[in-house]
Amino acid sequence: MSTIAHSLRDYREPTKVQQAVFSFGLPSEEIPQDEIPSVLSISNPPSGGASEAVDQAEQEDQVYAGKLILSHSFLCFISLDRRSCKMTLPLYCIRRVERLNTSRSGVFALAIVVWHGMRVILQLNALRPQCESFCALLRDNLRGQLSQMKTLKAFVAGCYSEVLLQEAINDKTAGNSTGKDASEKQGEASTPGEKDQEDLIDALPPQPDYHAGLGARFKYPGDPRKLREKSKMKLWKDYLRVHGRNLTLVRYPQFLRLVQVGLPNRLRGEIWELTSGSMYMRFANQGVYESILKANEGKVSTSTEEIEKDLNRSLPEYAGYQTQEGIATLRRVLTAYSWKNPELGYCQAMNIVVAAILIYMSEEQCFWLLDMLCDRLVPGYYTQSMSGTILDQKVFEHLVQRSLPMIHDHFVETDIQLSVASLPWFLSLYINSMPMVFAFRIVDCFMAMGPKVLFQVGLAILKINGEELLSGTITDDGAFINMIKKYFATLGDSAHPNSSNPRHRQITNFQELLVVAFREFGVVTDDTIASERRRFRQEIVEEIELFAKRSAVRNLKTLGRFTKEQVGLIYDQMVEAIYRTRHAPSSLVERDGTAIDGHGKAPASPAVIAGGAQDYKEMRIDMPTFTYFLAEIATWARDEFTISNGFTERFERKIPENSDMSRRLFHFWDREQRGSLSLQDIVSGLDTIIFSRGEPDSAIEWFFKLHSRGKDALTKDEVLRLSESLLFMFRNENSDGHLGAVSQLITSSFGGSGSV
Repeated sequence: MSTIAHSLRDYREPTKVQQAVFSFGLPSEEIPQDEIPSVLSISNPPSGGASEAVDQAEQEDQVYAGKLILSHSFLCFISLDRRSCKMTLPLYCIRRVERLNTSRSGVFALAIVVWHGMRVILQLNALRPQCESFCALLRDNLRGQLSQMKTLKAFVAGCYSEVLLQEAINDKTAGNSTGKDASEKQGEASTPGEKDQEDLIDALPPQPDYHAGLGARFKYPGDPRKLREKSKMKLWKDYLRVHGRNLTLVRYPQFLRLVQVGLPNRLRGEIWELTSGSMYMRFANQGVYESILKANEGKVSTSTEEIEKDLNRSLPEYAGYQTQEGIATLRRVLTAYSWKNPELGYCQAMNIVVAAILIYMSEEQCFWLLDMLCDRLVPGYYTQSMSGTILDQKVFEHLVQRSLPMIHDHFVETDIQLSVASLPWFLSLYINSMPMVFAFRIVDCFMAMGPKVLFQVGLAILKINGEELLSGTITDDGAFINMIKKYFATLGDSAHPNSSNPRHRQITNFQELLVVAFREFGVVTDDTIASERRRFRQEIVEEIELFAKRSAVRNLKTLGRFTKEQVGLIYDQMVEAIYRTRHAPSSLVERDGTAIDGHGKAPASPAVIAGGAQDYKEMRIDMPTFTYFLAEIATWARDEFTISNGFTERFERKIPENSDMSRRLFHFWDREQRGSLSLQDIVSGLDTIIFSRGEPDSAIEWFFKLHSRGKDALTKDEVLRLSESLLFMFRNENSDGHLGAVSQLITSSFGGSGSV
């Protein structure tokens, strides 16, 4: 835990542009180019049947006013209340745009036809010049997406929604609408009990052609009948037929209601990646996942070693992870992400979340969803410092204090640590705490509604169990955890078993939990969470950095002749040097002449390990960072000068360029030749220098070793370089005494022959 929380320290509030990009789940490189007030409706001519005609009549009444936003690759819509209607439409899905001839003068309306025939009607509510300008930009952006349109057909063929709707058409054509589809048989296949593992795998259904998770072969958690899979699938089939599917899905109010009821197993993975935005990332980066695996095949890093340790501890109760096929799938996803994001690499609890996602998603789908989770949905959760999780625990505790004051006071009086129970809830998205069938229902809502769901459900758990918490029997952490475990074990039981009303008896504890979470704690919004995070962020930064400092000092093999307090000061200077290097001007140049970073930041300071891989788990500094560090602790490593404007004076420091002395010192302390220095390297190096003061012979011997590179004597060229180092170190001295000493050294050295 020797890394520092630069991700939190460097955090900047998202701009309005970034907030818009995040809210629609767009890739980070997308930038809104124009926006215009508009009204949206969907027009799908019924293909036949009374029920479809009714659906069409209902659909025509669902018209929403809002704002239309155009970026380079997407056309987005959000209703005025920001809840009722939402659309993220990739431009490469559009096949035709028509200007409608309306009966009312002054009305500017467009009909957008997507690739599968759905028509989205957009009425632009602005002055005609603004409408014309918006349409011209839309036309130009559509032309820029022609190359992407060519890959669309193959991409959507792997989406289950396409298979589902095609099966519905085939069943209707064949008059076999009551038959069970093949994919449902796959998901509900039972496995023989008295076979070895190889025979068991052979007996399982084959992997379907569309993107599917391990559940398609090893069964999905839960009983399909109790989960009402058929009913849910029928509702979703009707919704997808009218409101679009996969990349073109438009979210109307019934979309969120269907999500809260619970997603069908075979459709769950697709809806997750759609609502999170990872589907757009997967489309834009087709083939990247496979190329990462291929490029890093056989390589080993600290992250891959940690992954191997946790593979067999990842949902071992699930049948898929009792086979080598499931373990290999999990290994590939975790390993690929550790290579894609080496600075984050791998963190414990990531294996639990990924193992759960892989039940419903293919490897590639899971890879991009994991990227979206770590980067956007729960940033800082799966890092060495767990900074995001710790911050959200602070936010959650404050929400408990504000919303449930009596329970909060009880925790304070009994010294119960709320985080002992709530931290695993957040870190595993409740997957490792609740039975999986219920945890996935929460994940459904989390993907569709955002991180606020984690807080709302947590508050609801405490409120429902509030009476028992305040009964006087829960007085320590152990009793609190046992109470929560018992509650989670009864989530499938009736919430009102003694009620005379049969409908009330059918309400389960889990259904009651969701009702309390979304109705009573609906006031906890995204803005609430963002505000609370801003409030506690700096406090968490200081706590994490203090803990990291103590851990780094405690883990040193030796302190030399330094005290712990002195080593702590050295650590602080390393942290400051790393921070300053990350924010150095883009004009700063490394010693070899290459720019540090095109974004004005130095690269992270990794340790190079065997095979050329990088280890980001230990705080280490590279050469540019070392020059900053050295300038803070040694006067010879910096130039100081005064700047005056006639009224005021200020002192400034500048780091000399091309310092051979600094480079020699860096490589001399880098005894393992890893290209970077650890805290231990610097402490040991400084110990030799600082505690040799007053001992001229020791200082001379050290300076000789610095320039001799392990040899017993110096050549004349090396003597000249040693002299240059001395002149560089004493360049700011007022007297000229050092010049005579250096001159005498050169004369006496060159007076002999060969080497010194």
